[in-house]
Amino acid sequence: MKIAVKSAGDRKKIILMVDKFDVANMQDIKKSIEKELKSDKSDILIDLSLVKFIDSSGLSVIIAVFKQLTKLKKKLELCGVQKQPKELLEITQLHKIFTIVNSCK
Repeated sequence: MKIAVKSAGDRKKIILMVDKFDVANMQDIKKSIEKELKSDKSDILIDLSLVKFIDSSGLSVIIAVFKQLTKLKKKLELCGVQKQPKELLEITQLHKIFTIVNSCK
């Protein structure tokens, strides 16, 4: 499994269990996250603590989740953002759109 799901207070925590979130695994991760979104309409915290590399395919999944949650008037937060993913979020200016929190609890 490429994700783990836990309850984190009033939101659902989705932990990406991969070191690379890229074109090679984005479809599997997207399907798993979409399944969670359908089963529960909670706010979502995506834990990127294990992700050392993300490409545009990985970002597209996060953007899709953000859009789905926005339609439902729910929030998306990211935590555990490592160096390369953080740099990519800054280059693309997505760090201004996504809520990035320090704690993954």
